[in-house]
Formats: sequence, C-alpha cells, structure tokens
Amino acid sequence: MAQKRFGSADSTGRKLDVIETYLSMYQKALGNTRLKTLYIDGFAGSGEVPVSEIAEGLFNDEDVQTVMAGSADRAVKIDPPFGRYVFIDKRKKCIDALKSKFKDHPLAERMTHHVGDANDHIRKLCADEQWRFQRGVVLLDPFGSQVEWSTIEAIAQTKALDLWYLFPAGLGVFRQIGKDGRVDPTHEQSITRILGTDEWKTAFIKPVKQEDLFGEKITHEKIVTPESAAEFAVERLRTVFEGGVMEKMIPLGKHAYPSYYLLFAWGNDSPKAKTLANTLSKAAVKATDRKHGRTV
Repeated sequence: MAQKRFGSADSTGRKLDVIETYLSMYQKALGNTRLKTLYIDGFAGSGEVPVSEIAEGLFNDEDVQTVMAGSADRAVKIDPPFGRYVFIDKRKKCIDALKSKFKDHPLAERMTHHVGDANDHIRKLCADEQWRFQRGVVLLDPFGSQVEWSTIEAIAQTKALDLWYLFPAGLGVFRQIGKDGRVDPTHEQSITRILGTDEWKTAFIKPVKQEDLFGEKITHEKIVTPESAAEFAVERLRTVFEGGVMEKMIPLGKHAYPSYYLLFAWGNDSPKAKTLANTLSKAAVKATDRKHGRTV
C-alpha cells in the first residue's frame, strides 16, 4: 500500500539506515542474553516509504517517486530477532497493510498491531509492562508534532527503553513562530505539548526595546533556529532520561532549514548500559555517515 510521499531519498535513507544499524548492533549485544527484547514503532506506516527525488532530464527536472523499505520492514530483518514487535499507527489501512505483509512471516507470532494514537498506546505499554528483565528500543517518527511530552516521560521512566526520536525542530517549532515573535495560540499549545514546558518562549523569542515619538515600546523578535530548537529538546530529554542523550543531532530535510532532527536517548542509568548505548549509537551514526559519503 502506498503512503503519501515524504522527504527525500538521501534524508529518509540516512535516518532509516542509522536506526537499522543501531537495531542490528543492539540485538547482537542483547539478543542472546537472558533479557527479553522489544521493538516499538509508534508511527509504523505500511512497511514502505515513498520519498521524492529530483531526476534531471534533458529538457526539465522531474519529480520522481522512489520507494524504500520502512522501519518496520527493516526491524523484522534484524538477526538475532527481537523477542516482540509492537507496531502502532493511527491509520487502519497502514496497519492492515503491515498485517498482510507479515502474515506468513516466521516472526508473525511475535508481532502485535495497534490502530490508534501512539501516545496512548505507548504510555499504556510503559505502565503495564514488567521491565526488570526486559529491554527495548522505541522509534518515534511522526509526520509533525504528534508526540506529547508525557509520552517521552513515560518511555524514560521505564529505565529500560532506548529512544530514537525524529523531533520536528523546523516543521513543528521554527515555522510556527513569526519573525516578529508572534505565535498562533494553537501553535503555542502544540510547542508546549511537545516540549513539556512553556520556557521555550523566553528561549526562542526575544523582547526588543524601541523608541518612537510616543516613547519606549516593547516588541518581540524570533531568535530560534531549527538547530537551537533541537538543542532545547536535547536539554529537555536530559531532564528525564537518566541514562543519557546522544550529543550528535542529525539534521534531516531537503530544505535550507532542516524539518527534523533525529535524536537519541536512553533510560538505563547503570554504568554498563550507559556505555553500551553511547557506544552503539555513535557507531551506528558513524557507519551510516560513511555509507552516505559524509565526513566521519
């Protein structure tokens, strides 16, 4: 089943390759231990990701659609496999497509599928599961500002889950603030909901004193960039993830201002777990950058 076109092949491919590489390394490290492992995909889609490319023709440039394997498809190919897979999407047609795709898969019995809001399902799963002998990886890859801060907190509180989060720094923050610092009330609520605080207002908008014939007045100026919005999000993640947060932020998007930044955080604060997550995430990013011809 085709989904709507999203992103560029380079940007989307880089994101998916980082995650796939991390999952493979993660399972090699934990897959043969006594710990049960779990993969949770909050915006699983249909298993295929249509992306746009620009093909240069003889007479004009043509926008061409390319399809690549999505996160769910890549996750089930990891060896050794995860003990369980949880796929969530609010679109029933996507979940139906995933079910159909994997119905005869050798790992089908390990998979559960949920139609609905990822926030609701993930918060419930975090609260209901026993985490003492279970570890896992969560992927939150939204189309916009759908992820609520309370969901991030729930994931962190398990102290057992690693999180890859496509944070909408450009799309959900930067573009929602006018040059004069004005923010539509609906967008203001959205930014507060994804960051879990309204302190972003003083970080992203600066008051400016101006004088005219009538005296002094205060106006406002937008000072946030997609990068500084992502940095703010990283600092917010540090307040709840006791394990740590990856220093490197991966900008994604085909425009001058990145629409998203891929962030990584882990909840387990034991010295061994902290070292492992930090080492694996760095290695996954380095391997992917090399594959995509980026400076390592």
